[in-house]
Amino acid sequence: MCGIAGSFLPDTAGADGRERIRSALQCLAHRGPDDEGIHVSGHALMGHRRLSIIDTSAAGHQPFTDEGGRYTMVFNGEVFNFQNLRADLEARGESFRSRTDTEVVLRLFALEGPSFLHRLNGFFAFAIHDAVKDTLFLARDRYGVKPLVWRVADGAFHFASELRALLALCPTTNEDPASRWCYFRQHYIPAPHTILEGTHKLLPGHSITVGTSAIDVTRWYDLEKAIQGSPRIAPDTLQNDLFNTLENAVELRLISDVPIGTFLSGGLDSSIVSALARRHHSSLRTFSIGYADDPYFDETRHAEEVARHIGSEHTTFSLTRADLAGAYTELLGAIDEPFADSSALPSYVLCKRTREHVTVALSGDGADEIFGGYRKHQAALRMHRPGAMEKAVIALAPLWRSLPGSRNNALSDRVRQLHRFARAARLQECERYLELAAFEDAGSVTELTGTALPKDRLAGFTGAFDGAQGPEAWLRNDLDLVLPNDMLHKVDMTSMAHALEVRTPFLDLRVVELAFGLTAAQRFQRGTGKKILRDVFGHLLPPGILTRAKKGFEVPLRDLFLGPLEDLMLATLTRERCERHGLRWSAVERQVKRLRSADPGSSQATVHALIVYLSWWERNGR
Repeated sequence: MCGIAGSFLPDTAGADGRERIRSALQCLAHRGPDDEGIHVSGHALMGHRRLSIIDTSAAGHQPFTDEGGRYTMVFNGEVFNFQNLRADLEARGESFRSRTDTEVVLRLFALEGPSFLHRLNGFFAFAIHDAVKDTLFLARDRYGVKPLVWRVADGAFHFASELRALLALCPTTNEDPASRWCYFRQHYIPAPHTILEGTHKLLPGHSITVGTSAIDVTRWYDLEKAIQGSPRIAPDTLQNDLFNTLENAVELRLISDVPIGTFLSGGLDSSIVSALARRHHSSLRTFSIGYADDPYFDETRHAEEVARHIGSEHTTFSLTRADLAGAYTELLGAIDEPFADSSALPSYVLCKRTREHVTVALSGDGADEIFGGYRKHQAALRMHRPGAMEKAVIALAPLWRSLPGSRNNALSDRVRQLHRFARAARLQECERYLELAAFEDAGSVTELTGTALPKDRLAGFTGAFDGAQGPEAWLRNDLDLVLPNDMLHKVDMTSMAHALEVRTPFLDLRVVELAFGLTAAQRFQRGTGKKILRDVFGHLLPPGILTRAKKGFEVPLRDLFLGPLEDLMLATLTRERCERHGLRWSAVERQVKRLRSADPGSSQATVHALIVYLSWWERNGR
């Protein structure tokens, strides 16, 4: 896991280009504290910050140039089947000077060209310069685990792992109004857009070829094509196939030359990963956080129950509100682009504390998106074929609207869910999806920002509904929209802030393609999310874990804003600052007032989004 940055310039790189790449690498130092390198050749200038995981010796230094001197690569990520790929190359007469996956990837590109990408099982973002053709080739992994942003400015192409590093290469403060609107509704900015005009995220499963006269963006991976024509898994072998595939995905991700462990929240997904890892790691370490001052949000006992059951060496990081408040100010500095999923706060602390013990951690991320684990997936099932109970909930919409609803306790959270269900059920399916995938309703966002979302931008968020309907389309859209832009962005940002590599076995390409090759009946059951995972892996876990209701990675935001973070909130959300950034003060004031009321609704999430947004612009020149 590393940080990369570089440029393809209209002229050969001079002193100014070298200075900018050094500045960009300094912005990425947290991603790779172990080593730094710069390579200049022709029109290309590339830099790398290294976090040493496989072959920690100097042989793994990057940028990495092949023996002939033609190809040079900067690589961020891990390829988990690299040992098999290397053995195949060695059988063909190839030899290697390191034990890294980077060298294997570079050799495959030299021999096979871009088509080699289909042979990789892992996550990555990389750039390769061909000194003979003087071209640059960049690619991102299938599901968007690793980030890559790019921009063309003054005839030059620039790229980086993070937006802050890209701004060191080509500064700009021109905001994209549509991206701002998306941010306040979804609390993240969907690819290929960023908060800045003309600055792009490379979409998952895409590549770019850059030459002196053209830039070509190509889609190299399509899930539908990958599973098209594949035979349906026989019902009598399904459970065995899924167990073996995921177990092997976990086993591959335990390969490391540095200490490794797993996150263990006590939820189903992290418990499965930890249980499988324990079968292949005799002294597995597991890690979780708890809330000492907030028992409603605390899941410590569930994580510790699983740890005892599987026999792991478990560590719980118990956090007070003062701990969370201190971490909140740190998190604001770590956010690379406005991003307001509040679960980034506990994730940030968990990664920081875990990094004191290990360098690599496995997580359960991705399971909800590919096996249907979110509440909205159950809602989609119920809305698709509503019964008497669902019709009653819809008819009682005025009641739910009149009652206080928030995430602050079990009763108000239930009211909040019923209100969202009744409101969404009246919409068309793709609009229903966006309603349940959003943190704020569209009208409130338009009131806050004074703008509406262009229709062409909206169409890009629901592509899966063009050819499908029902829960299957919801999962496909989650894979394209929510997973890379929210969940995986959060994991990368909060883990790499502390140089911790997080690996996601559920996003092994074999697991994902197996999941999306299942029939709807095999994947969905009304009333039970991820039933197939419970059936296949339940024997590894304590019985109580299998019957637990789904609970997100939540944090007591409202109590923080009305307690230790109140001064920060008031100092940030001033009328002058809000209006300077084009936000309507009356809308901001109303959110703060509601936060203090007995019916806070989602105001704490909106206040958090406002603080993140204004703090980001303060740090980035406006």
